[in-house]
Amino acid sequence: MSFLKLTWLRFSIWGYVLLCLLLPVVAGAASGVAQGYKLSEQVVVGMSVSLLNDTVYPSSPQNQNNLLGVVVAQNSSAVSLSSSAGQAQVITNGVVDGFVSNINGEIKNGDSLVPSPLEGVLMKATEAGRSMGSAQQDFKTTDQGVQKKQIKTKDGSIKDTYIGTIQILVARNDFVPKPAELPTILSPFQSLFSGVAAQSVSAPRTITAVAIFAVAVIASMVVLYSGVSNGIRSIGRNPLSKGEVYVGLLQVFAIIILILIISLVIMLLVIKG
Repeated sequence: MSFLKLTWLRFSIWGYVLLCLLLPVVAGAASGVAQGYKLSEQVVVGMSVSLLNDTVYPSSPQNQNNLLGVVVAQNSSAVSLSSSAGQAQVITNGVVDGFVSNINGEIKNGDSLVPSPLEGVLMKATEAGRSMGSAQQDFKTTDQGVQKKQIKTKDGSIKDTYIGTIQILVARNDFVPKPAELPTILSPFQSLFSGVAAQSVSAPRTITAVAIFAVAVIASMVVLYSGVSNGIRSIGRNPLSKGEVYVGLLQVFAIIILILIISLVIMLLVIKG
């Protein structure tokens, strides 16, 4: 056997051995760097945690501003900075499996995640606040391993919720909800209201103000139609009642003006907040 063939054979054997050794490590590793932190209490793999005074606690709305990452198994990350006893290995940046719940609505791929009332479990973000990161897949209540749990809501009622694990991109940031989109036809009204109020008027306030104006116009038209119809009928029955009819129409116009003034005042209060 030539020297070149022998060298290639040795290289192939060692390459195969190295690949066999590395494959299980890469396949089971979380994508990120894990570091050990002191435990405040027992936590399980997949829990989201916050850091307070060099100690990790299961995440909750109360410690949302101190979010740290997601707990992983020892030596399961691509890089582990420490593995002392009594410590939790936490992924602070990267993709990892973590606990989520549909408490705050259905979770879709790309949704930002924040702590839920269930300690160590994340939920869909809907309000401004500190976010742990984003979902990397949809959360389906029919997936294997998903558990059903009953929780008590703020109003005291019992609500069914589901808890399971999905892939999460741990990338802490501030979540800001997108403003509600306004139909194109209402955009001129929003600009007008913003100019009148000397401040930016949100989409919900614009819609409310336009609805108030529409109701006022409809009410005015109904009053005007009723007044004119009654006046015409009165003159038809008694031509000498023109004077009374004119007085009645003046009263109708006064009512319409009053309706419009009241609606304008309410609209101004709405757009100014």
